[in-house]
Amino acid sequence: MRTLPHPPDAERDPDSLEMLRGWIVDGELQVALSSWVWQDEPAQWGRLLADTVGHLSDAISRETNRPKEEIFDEIAHCLRHYLGSPRELEGDFVEPKRKQDS
Repeated sequence: MRTLPHPPDAERDPDSLEMLRGWIVDGELQVALSSWVWQDEPAQWGRLLADTVGHLSDAISRETNRPKEEIFDEIAHCLRHYLGSPRELEGDFVEPKRKQDS
């Protein structure tokens, strides 16, 4: 199993928490998430996804020397496609709100 390191700033903030994690298992995408974090502000998940696309575009551009804007547009196009035709998802990988977080 290969995992990613957490951001260094997360260590200094005792209230930091992981909100989204994606895995490829047996060739299929699986996601674990803490949906309760913004349950009253679901639009914030859109911000998280948009910021993620920006970070991905920047990282892939540095690794491949492709233009960042081209990569961003490619990811955004695919995202719009899947948002326009949602797939039936299986599994329950949502972290329930913990009592101490109430």
